[in-house]
Amino acid sequence: MVIRLIGIALSVLLAGACQDGAGTPGSPSGPTPGIPQAAAGLTSQAGVSAASPQGGPGDRPFSAKAMWTPTGIQWAGLPGQATSTFGGRCSVPSDYVISAAFEGQATHAGRVTGTTSHCSQIAWGPQGPTGATYSDGEGILTTANGSTIMLRYGNGTTGVDPDTGLSWFRDAWTFTGGTGLFAGATGSGLEGGTFANFDAVLAGVPVPMWMEGTITYGPSGK
Repeated sequence: MVIRLIGIALSVLLAGACQDGAGTPGSPSGPTPGIPQAAAGLTSQAGVSAASPQGGPGDRPFSAKAMWTPTGIQWAGLPGQATSTFGGRCSVPSDYVISAAFEGQATHAGRVTGTTSHCSQIAWGPQGPTGATYSDGEGILTTANGSTIMLRYGNGTTGVDPDTGLSWFRDAWTFTGGTGLFAGATGSGLEGGTFANFDAVLAGVPVPMWMEGTITYGPSGK
């Protein structure tokens, strides 16, 4: 029932995005791994700002490509009637928290695996969902040598590419530390991706995503 509701909500939101001609597709929740959010009225995550891939002194270019797969959704209660901060996990009342796993390749890190999760807020109208936002994204990357990088993300946008019909998403991320080679790592940038069918994503079909930005790490901070 929940999966069917999410599929219906996605169809409604994508139809609205197509009618409004929302945005330009990104070059991945996301990862927005869930219901697309409205292009207007986005919810920003505290501590995450729109990032500039150019960076500053000591920054190195960072790039990654990965496959992102949802692993679970925790609803606050009956969709459309209940919201929660999930015991403080979310900074604002949210409809659900979605978790995911990913695997790919990244500069400076080689093969990476990891997990992410974020809070999603749906705007409900008389006929059902009218839009959504997401916030409080967090995750951890485990690199080829066992080091880790801590990740936060937010400020996401989403829409539909009128040429391909694919749904796209894009958000800003920051690195907030790590272990091993990446102890104390910092950095920022943008990430995004595309998918064709959210029901298929829920069924386990991975979503291709990318990350672009800068990273600073190492004893010298370079």
